[in-house]
Amino acid sequence: MYEKVILSECEMVTMRCVWNLGKNATAFNVINMLAEDYGLVYKETTVYTFLKKLKEKGFLDTFRRGVTYYVPRVEESVYLKEMAKRLVNFWYNGNAADAAEAVLEGENLTRKEQKQVRDALKKTGES
Repeated sequence: MYEKVILSECEMVTMRCVWNLGKNATAFNVINMLAEDYGLVYKETTVYTFLKKLKEKGFLDTFRRGVTYYVPRVEESVYLKEMAKRLVNFWYNGNAADAAEAVLEGENLTRKEQKQVRDALKKTGES
């Protein structure tokens, strides 16, 4: 079962491919997506190792229909929220306002994106 573990960068990108592929996630599809979408060219055995570790960590299930398919056990949104909490707790001592301020000060944020962040913070504060 998923234990709120931190994934390595390679595992995270591999998992993102599985999330994006949905029910069509085979090792072959993941290998292609890693190369095409992320410019990451790994040996097949390396990708199989990433997928095996993700299964061991509780992120994936598998089933066979001629080939092995990989199915997420953890929703992407659940993982993203957990990682955001970890980031805020570690880098900002649990202060979400400081984290939000850092995001808003990001030099690549458009006014529209800044407004989206502020609106999300207002919405969260209303809950």
